[in-house]
Amino acid sequence: MRITNEVMVSRSVDRLQSRLRAYEKAQSQLASGFRIQKPSDDPAGTRRALSLGAAMRAREQELANIDEARGWLESTDTQLQTVMSRISRARDLTVEGATVKDDTSARALATEIRSIRDEIIAISNDRRMDRPLFGGFTNGLAIELADPDNPAAGWRANGSDGNSWHEVTRRVSETELPRVNVTAGEFLGFAPDGTPLEDAEGNAIDLLSILTRAADAVEAGESAEASSLIGDITTASTRVANVLADVGATANRVEAAHGRARDMQLTLRTELSNVRDVDMAEGIMELQVQQVAYEATLQALAKALPPSLAGFLR
Repeated sequence: MRITNEVMVSRSVDRLQSRLRAYEKAQSQLASGFRIQKPSDDPAGTRRALSLGAAMRAREQELANIDEARGWLESTDTQLQTVMSRISRARDLTVEGATVKDDTSARALATEIRSIRDEIIAISNDRRMDRPLFGGFTNGLAIELADPDNPAAGWRANGSDGNSWHEVTRRVSETELPRVNVTAGEFLGFAPDGTPLEDAEGNAIDLLSILTRAADAVEAGESAEASSLIGDITTASTRVANVLADVGATANRVEAAHGRARDMQLTLRTELSNVRDVDMAEGIMELQVQQVAYEATLQALAKALPPSLAGFLR
């Protein structure tokens, strides 16, 4: 087989290009910090890295959902705690009003009870991020007058489809979708169709109606009626306490999901780094090896290739 100068030069350039590619690859890996620059570098590793990346993004979305769920639950808990304290105050006022004989004091007590009722209505219609906190999916008020032209008709609760209350949920893991909201109708004592719950005698027993009747009884000096409503106020307080307990249980569940998501995120990040990232010490050593190999190839080719005409003449 005849080896010409052209063949020697061509093969030498191919060897030099091969060394240069290896040197450039080592430089790119070290500069970017990624061992896999393109899928052909490691097809199996690329597939694994893509799968781990998708799992990482899912955990990030879950953590974002958990943060939003926390906001809903914390706002709900804060407002319901306020409702509990205001109910307790209304009960104390009703107890006092059941025994007071002075008309001026009775009117003052009745006025404060009505003020507490109005405050609870305002809390029920509170908004979070321009959405009703206790209104489910409705865009309007959670609690409103059943007949604006007739306040004596009582109130109506929104936030239901007529058969069940709206449930706002947030996905906090692949298998968990807890409810993070409470509707005003649930803790105030309304039926899912929006109408007040009633006792055996047909009297509305929602908290707002009870406080209205208590204020009227105290103002009118009807001690027996006021005394009979103390138990109803206590029952309403128990209903709110039960809702608060459910909110607390959901908050604990969300916190547990947050801890699991954080732990899984750390595990996935470590695994992804092992698959995709360059070991810095190994990368520096590989770069030095390729640099030495490239320089040695240059020196070898400089001696092996035939001299140029100018070099020959020298």
